[in-house]
Amino acid sequence: MTVGTRAGRRLRLDPAVFEIVRHRLWYINDEGALTISRLSGSPVATEVFDMNTGLMTANGDLVYIDNFICAQATTLSAHVKHLLEFYADNPGFADGDVFLCNDPYVSVCHQNCVQVVAPIFYEGDLVAWAGASLHAIDVGGPTAGQVQPDAADIYGEQPLIGPIKVYEGGRFRRDVENTYLNNSRLPELLGLDLRAKVAAVQVIRTRLVETLREFGAETVLAAMEDVIDYTEWRLRARLAELPDGTWRHRAYIEFGDDIYDCHVTMRKEGEHLAFDFTETADQAPAVINCARPALHGGVLAAVLVYLCWDIPWSPAGVRRALTIESREGSVVDAARPAGVSKSTTTSIWEVRNLASITCGKMLAASEPHRHRAMAGWQGVKALEELFGYEADGERFGGPLLDGMAGGGGALATRDGIDTGGHTSSLRATIANVESYELRYPILYLYRRQTRDSGGPGKYRGGAGPSMMYIVHGVEEIPTKILHTFGVEQPESPGLCGGYPSTTNQFAIVRGSDVRARLARGEVPQELDDLDGTLEVFGAFAATSMRSDDVYRVVSMGGGGYGDPLERDPALVARDVGAFLVSREWAERVWGVVLDPGTLQVDAAATARRRAALRRERAKAAGISGPSDGTDGIGDVAGDRLSELLFCGPAGPSGTGPVVRCRCGHVLGSAGRPYKELAAQARFPVQRIGPEVNPHKINGARFELREFYCPGCLALLEVEIARPGDPVLDDARLARDEDTRQGENRS
Repeated sequence: MTVGTRAGRRLRLDPAVFEIVRHRLWYINDEGALTISRLSGSPVATEVFDMNTGLMTANGDLVYIDNFICAQATTLSAHVKHLLEFYADNPGFADGDVFLCNDPYVSVCHQNCVQVVAPIFYEGDLVAWAGASLHAIDVGGPTAGQVQPDAADIYGEQPLIGPIKVYEGGRFRRDVENTYLNNSRLPELLGLDLRAKVAAVQVIRTRLVETLREFGAETVLAAMEDVIDYTEWRLRARLAELPDGTWRHRAYIEFGDDIYDCHVTMRKEGEHLAFDFTETADQAPAVINCARPALHGGVLAAVLVYLCWDIPWSPAGVRRALTIESREGSVVDAARPAGVSKSTTTSIWEVRNLASITCGKMLAASEPHRHRAMAGWQGVKALEELFGYEADGERFGGPLLDGMAGGGGALATRDGIDTGGHTSSLRATIANVESYELRYPILYLYRRQTRDSGGPGKYRGGAGPSMMYIVHGVEEIPTKILHTFGVEQPESPGLCGGYPSTTNQFAIVRGSDVRARLARGEVPQELDDLDGTLEVFGAFAATSMRSDDVYRVVSMGGGGYGDPLERDPALVARDVGAFLVSREWAERVWGVVLDPGTLQVDAAATARRRAALRRERAKAAGISGPSDGTDGIGDVAGDRLSELLFCGPAGPSGTGPVVRCRCGHVLGSAGRPYKELAAQARFPVQRIGPEVNPHKINGARFELREFYCPGCLALLEVEIARPGDPVLDDARLARDEDTRQGENRS
């Protein structure tokens, strides 16, 4: 997109020159990121691209990050600013230096996401910084890999190092490098990762210096500042197009017997967006927390994806339009010495979920931008790490990241992307099964898109992945770490009446007959088909696998958008034919009846089934049925609140603004939360689908709440909550806030 500026806001450079140089800067940073994947021997970099790079100004402001894992790069600025504040005189910076850090209270997301940053000098002046980050498989600690499940604080997790100068005068400092590598169970691989990151920042440095020589320092440095300013202007202009209001979301992290509730209140006023996380639960002793740099990085990652679809990814520019409030000592803003070893796939992921879905609710309230509203993408991936010894005695170890292929959130006009990934990275992939079978002693029985895993809605959430495998070539995998959350309740929220997706699941059939079945030429496709003892796991487990064990994992899909009963039956039939939806759940959730032989839609039976489901909604909500006979789509005047709700004048006999359903039914005063005005019912979470906590782990600690229009019984919204939690007042336009305050005063 070419440059456009708003009145009173001007670029330093000629627009044509700016376009040329800003794209050069983007590709310089991108080349640095790709250098990591080309040089690292880790499948984390070469297969799934769990990495990123950043180009910064001399004072550490991020001009660009690449579109790999966002939070790995959005935290680089904090690393540089720490160096500038505390290290400028001692040890100081020189051309060719590289600093390393894995301290989450300085910058990184967690200890395994090790960063390097390098100053860039030109003609004797410090002009910029380059940074690179990559998830390392093992950097030490009591338990191999990422998660330290028995830690009581950060001192029981991976060892902290830096910021420290690891590269000086054109070579590695051997004392520092050896100290760093000797903590790891996989020092050779960690050493390759380190060299890949150092090479990445050297590539960025070299290419930037070449650009400085070609265009002149004044032009290039002005372009870097212009990118930041331009991004800010573009984002503020976008915010000005969106409605003012307040949106909220609440979500949960299960950790053992404890549940940590996480909250955000997002307020949008004019050209500014404010996120408030202060109501979030107190920090855990270790493992699941994140520190403040990661909190800010998670919010930036959400805003970049949901609001900056055609705006440069310049975190420094985006940050100027945001306010982020939090409470130190909470699970999303931990205070030392709280541990954070799993923060990337607990609290940081939850921060991104919260910020993303509130942005989605805001977009759904905008007529011009409604088509950009997205339900929640994969709420969190199901992860595992394997460590042990091959038959020849060689040590193996690392994560299986198949779960990264989560489902995409549905939009207001189309389905979510099946196994589309997650919003933390636009370029993440998963490895081929053959690659994992080469690296680890396992044999896949299948890896596929999971049926009934996408959140039901008028538009379906994308399907998530599942897989089954066995031990192969050795008798045992002695260390198998399973970790996630969203096991008891789905973390991929739907939007505007769409349901959430499936939950994450871990299960092993112990002592199965799989070998005998394989010998007969059978390849088992379901755990239920196997003889043996079923063992299911919660969100965290340290276990092992032997040769007759069969392991299955399910990772979340995406949330649905809109009322499932409004979905085109032909689309449901298509999904059944593609094995994305079962015929049983097509009828149970979408109300679509198919001929069992041809899978053709039975239109008459479908109409009867959908009418019956609406009657069931009325019965569950304790109302007699549609209160005014409206069941169609009306022409409703007023401001959009969500897909089906509008706020507008009450009419000749009314005294103030009211909330109306799309069907025309008046729910009540716009000064009250719309959920209080709706008919509502509560159900077990298993109502969503067959892959939602099917083993009822930890009982029924969560429930599904549904909110209906009393007039037409359309599903307006759903929420997941603990039974005692209050109904969430999740969407208010600014005018409605004024109405509520006026009613309270009267």
